Amino acid sequence: MSMLHVAAITPKHSKSSKNKPKQSAVTTKKVKVEQSSHHNIAVTTSDGESVTLPKVKQKLVDNSLLSASVSSDLMADASFSKSLASLQQRLIEKKEMEELSSLLGVTIADVTLLPLYREAADWLGTRYRRGGMSRKAVDCSGFTNIIYKNVFGIQLDRVSTAIAKNVTESIAKEDLLPGDMVFFSTFNKKYINHVGVYIGDGKFIHASIKHGVIVSTLSEGYYSKAWRKGGRI
Repeated sequence: MSMLHVAAITPKHSKSSKNKPKQSAVTTKKVKVEQSSHHNIAVTTSDGESVTLPKVKQKLVDNSLLSASVSSDLMADASFSKSLASLQQRLIEKKEMEELSSLLGVTIADVTLLPLYREAADWLGTRYRRGGMSRKAVDCSGFTNIIYKNVFGIQLDRVSTAIAKNVTESIAKEDLLPGDMVFFSTFNKKYINHVGVYIGDGKFIHASIKHGVIVSTLSEGYYSKAWRKGGRI
């Protein structure tokens, strides 16, 4: 048996008035509720009145558990969406690496190096001009400067000889990594007068006098003989 508070409306009469409507006051009576059967509930008011009501099945829900369940579902949805977005991004990056690998003739496996390969590929075919440093034309040190500034945020010296002198570390040919610089002495010069950027698989990209920005191989007879050193900042 349990006690419920039932609001009973008891009319409260006032003097009749043409302008004022009748008002009613609300009073509260205490009642006892007892389940009499599987189908009915007997309700007895405090003034002795008895009323039989149909049984109402109720189910109480713990709001905290409901909130936790909803929160858990939302977190699961967010996690799934994030995973799906991550998968889509990886597929896009994989496709881009394949395309750039084909374009540059090297195998690209490290996604963190995509900025380097994007920038390098974007300059392919740009014609050569001594002192040039724009989309219209570049020279070897100008091209290397642009790559380092746009990809690594590093400002290099303007000429090949100075760049070679100021590298932090000299690198042997077999220890080169994508992004390292490669230096040469061309036209039988005794000093370094040409620079390019290593992109892997024994290849480097540079601005050549005859062909503009191209990819060449370190093992080529001309560049193999002209090789001086690799450099890393």
